[in-house]
Amino acid sequence: MAYTRIHGIKTTLNKALDYIENPEKTEKQLLVSGYNVDPLSASIEYRMTAALAREVKGDYTKTGGADNLAYHMIQSFSPYDKITPEQAHELGKKWADEILQGKYEYVISTHVDKGHIHNHIIFNAVSFYDYSKYDNYKVAGYLRKVSDRLCEENGLYVIKNPKLKQKSPTHYEWEQRKAGTSWKAQIKEIIDKAILETSDYDSFKTALQKANVEIKEGKRISFRITGTEQERFCRGDRIGEDYSRDRILERLAQPKERKKVMPPVSQEKAAPGAQQQKPPATVQPVFSSYDKAVEWQARKTTLAATKELAAALLTIRNEGIQQEGDFDNRIETLTEKASSVRGTMKELNVKNGQYKDAAKYLLAFNKYLPVKQEAAKQTRFSRQRFESRYESELKAFDHAASQLEKLGVNTNVDPDKVINLVKDQDSKIAGLSASLQEVTGRIGSIRNAYELVQRIKHEQGKEQGKEQEQGRKKEKGQEI
Repeated sequence: MAYTRIHGIKTTLNKALDYIENPEKTEKQLLVSGYNVDPLSASIEYRMTAALAREVKGDYTKTGGADNLAYHMIQSFSPYDKITPEQAHELGKKWADEILQGKYEYVISTHVDKGHIHNHIIFNAVSFYDYSKYDNYKVAGYLRKVSDRLCEENGLYVIKNPKLKQKSPTHYEWEQRKAGTSWKAQIKEIIDKAILETSDYDSFKTALQKANVEIKEGKRISFRITGTEQERFCRGDRIGEDYSRDRILERLAQPKERKKVMPPVSQEKAAPGAQQQKPPATVQPVFSSYDKAVEWQARKTTLAATKELAAALLTIRNEGIQQEGDFDNRIETLTEKASSVRGTMKELNVKNGQYKDAAKYLLAFNKYLPVKQEAAKQTRFSRQRFESRYESELKAFDHAASQLEKLGVNTNVDPDKVINLVKDQDSKIAGLSASLQEVTGRIGSIRNAYELVQRIKHEQGKEQGKEQEQGRKKEKGQEI
């Protein structure tokens, strides 16, 4: 079972990366790796990606975007989980890959210096793929949901049906709950029972006192079970979001749920000898189009006059489907088109990735070139002080120069021209992405329409079977 959390990094990116990459915590950095970035130069790379994003998309600080440099996710495993550091590292990578969808650079490290194994993941706040800022609004529940699923798939403990808005319990508290010795769980059970049995606050307090639960009234309501190891009072909102004074009063005022007793279904039979009309035989007329035939077939099924049927009929008309075999033909044609679009997008993304790297390093090279030139002018006495003052800028310049050499890009190339190429490629990719979305949407609609036609046939067959059975029973009754 893993506990998860996330917080933004605004200014201390270097310190945060140094901390999670600490050799003493990561078995001499054997448990450190990066996605689309070298962990040792991640701080520089993150800033370069953000700088290129500002050139392509604009300054986020002026357009309302968050000013976080990166985000720090933590995935902490229980000391009772049977998991090796290597397994935890791989599970953490799967977690990050699913959360970030391969669009953000990240560094992951697995710490083994504590009593429990835990992963640290620091990812760039700006996507290298589309230069969008990461939206962390109400993401905590999603992080935990994905982590829980991965843990369950790997045979680790998982809390079933957690309330994601609540604060996660500690490892100790979870173990107490598992063993049935958690006083918090006992208090919750007693409060829930008292609320069901009472309707006003005074009666509620009396019920708790009878159950050996003390109440402490103050700014916030607190509870303690007498005669147990619980020494201190615990605030209601610490027990759960439904256990503050306001929520307890709201729950007391709510009408109590009562089981509804349903009247017996009438089993009245028709009077003997009463003549019943024989249902007319179902004869399908000839229709001018396939959609009209489908609509007629659905008239006696549960799908008649539904939005689902209306959507299917619209798809059948728009796609020009005239017979059942046309469904497969349309899907095959559109699938080939989607495959072609994906291939073109892949080629453009590879080329654009090269343009982006070149633009990123050219921007940094030109930005810090004056600092490098000024460093070269320093005397023997002033050089050390100058290099200490501009250490980060000089590191960024050297890194950019090294990467441009690896890419085989001339440092005299105008970065603005490369940025224009990036924008042009982005525009083409966006157009293809929209086309792909439209094609895949059509494929999905056709499949849904086909499935609905099959359901109509199935229900129609059942209905006809019932009518035939009823007819046979009536014939036998008349014979008698």
